[in-house]
Amino acid sequence: MSDVNAIWPYFGDLHTVLPEHWAGIVLVLCAVACGMMVGVERQFKQKPAGARTLTLICVGSTIFTLASILIAGADADRTRIAAQVVTGVGFLGAGAIIRNRGTIVGLTTGATIWTVAAIGVLVGGGYAAAGLILTLLVVGMLTLVHWMETSLLGRCQYSHCQLVYEPDNGKARVRILRILDEFRIPDRDWDVRMEGPNEVMDVRYCHFHHGHRAILFELASVSGLLEIQRERAPRQTASDDPKRI
Repeated sequence: MSDVNAIWPYFGDLHTVLPEHWAGIVLVLCAVACGMMVGVERQFKQKPAGARTLTLICVGSTIFTLASILIAGADADRTRIAAQVVTGVGFLGAGAIIRNRGTIVGLTTGATIWTVAAIGVLVGGGYAAAGLILTLLVVGMLTLVHWMETSLLGRCQYSHCQLVYEPDNGKARVRILRILDEFRIPDRDWDVRMEGPNEVMDVRYCHFHHGHRAILFELASVSGLLEIQRERAPRQTASDDPKRI
């Protein structure tokens, strides 16, 4: 019981438990761990804000909070600098939200940036244990929601298409690869060969989800494209529908 009582204070405000310089070191390292955990999950899913970005946001929020506490002293308002983190991160998150192909993308990235900054402020305030627990909760929620979306909407089902285009000294391929990168088509899912004066690119894409099929519309607008030969998607029966039980 005495061991529990000795450890319990470390789950609260570390500023009251550790010396000032040690508290700062421990809290910054904790912020690195929190930002890295969320960032790795985002980077694994190929999102714009990855491990480096979210780690820096979490560490920056923690440093601002620590600076607010150290500069304010005992009598002044300790939250004045830390409160501005919310405004600053709001601009950063808004920059991640864009309108693309008629839809809004980046909302989850913006919300993740905002949440990681909030965790950084909490850690900078001395509550390292709470920051770690909330980080695990955020990572678990992102993973669970992704699993639920896959279960409800169904997994991707793939078809192939062939793009016949004029090389244009390699410019046409670059324009096509930019679109493939936007739709996160990995390098293993496309291949190029020459047929006479033209190039032919084989692309594997998902025909099941509306947002993924939109790649065909984008490819059709590429300058120099002569033809799209699309493989017909296999007919889906009721027993194959992942949304049916």
